[in-house]
Amino acid sequence: MTPGMATNNGTGVQRAAKRLRDRRRSSRIYYAGGQPPSFLARWTSRLAIFAAIAAIVTAALHRLHLLPTPVAMTIAATVIAGALLALAMATIAGLDIWVTGRQGAARVLCGAVVALALLAVPAGTWLLSLSWPQIDDVSTDLVEPPDFTEAKEERTPDANSVEYPGERFADIQRASYPDLKSLILPRTADDAYELVLQALVKLKYKTTLELPPESDENSPGFIELSDHSLILGLVDDVVIRVLGEDQSARIDIRSASRYGQNDFGRNAERVRAILKEVAARFEASVPDVDNQQAVKQKSKLKASKVRGPGSKADRRRPDLSRSDIRRGLGRKASPQGSYAGRVPGRSQERFDE
Repeated sequence: MTPGMATNNGTGVQRAAKRLRDRRRSSRIYYAGGQPPSFLARWTSRLAIFAAIAAIVTAALHRLHLLPTPVAMTIAATVIAGALLALAMATIAGLDIWVTGRQGAARVLCGAVVALALLAVPAGTWLLSLSWPQIDDVSTDLVEPPDFTEAKEERTPDANSVEYPGERFADIQRASYPDLKSLILPRTADDAYELVLQALVKLKYKTTLELPPESDENSPGFIELSDHSLILGLVDDVVIRVLGEDQSARIDIRSASRYGQNDFGRNAERVRAILKEVAARFEASVPDVDNQQAVKQKSKLKASKVRGPGSKADRRRPDLSRSDIRRGLGRKASPQGSYAGRVPGRSQERFDE
């Protein structure tokens, strides 16, 4: 072996040993307790807080009808994506802090908590929707539901259609809401229409369309209105049809959501409330014959008691059939304050003496 070959072999061994040391050094984890928070730790809290603020502002503007529903839904989807990203960043930054001891644990904890709170809202809503029928349109007439007129102009192309979905929704409604049926009143169509308007005023609904029924053309009356949910302000459209039949009127109500595939029972509850109030208005307008007869009998008995032979009114009123009173009517009235005028049968001369 020549000296040159020995030198090359020695250099190769040294290089191999150096590469091994560098590999071990690169895979070794160092403690970095005094190091500032990492990039992920800083931005996970910032992203989560920004998403929370965006969600609150969007919900408030939509409830005040200052933000269209499609725009609000787009922002809500962006907020959910931001919350998922913030949660992933918090997980990675948390593992880094656990291993290296780097600063930023408070930031990571804040980001993770806010992100989980944001994700809990859609997750809880989805779980709650599983307990309700998957429909967004209900009607008391499933064969020929009332048609919307004003809602056609109000709904955008990305909203739910105003056409009734068909037999699939009808089967779900029959199984879930069997109590939703047409209301038939023994009144004319005009009277039933007025009862419906009174019920809507009582329930504080503002109508957007009022078409009274026309008896000459035998055309039904229609009433349309819009209602909003309490928290998010989601819009539901309602149409009421009053159809006159033989000496009676038939009232049908349809309520449908503009957005979403599940109404959480809100439309069925609204239809029940309107039907109940219309029935209450009808019962209040029907005269109670039995009650009126009872009131008349009670008034007669009260009058007989007041005007009876032993009543105070009869005691105050003189009985002209009595002989002593008839005789007293022909006498001259006694002076005021004299005892003779107050004691019958005593002569005035005796006391004058």
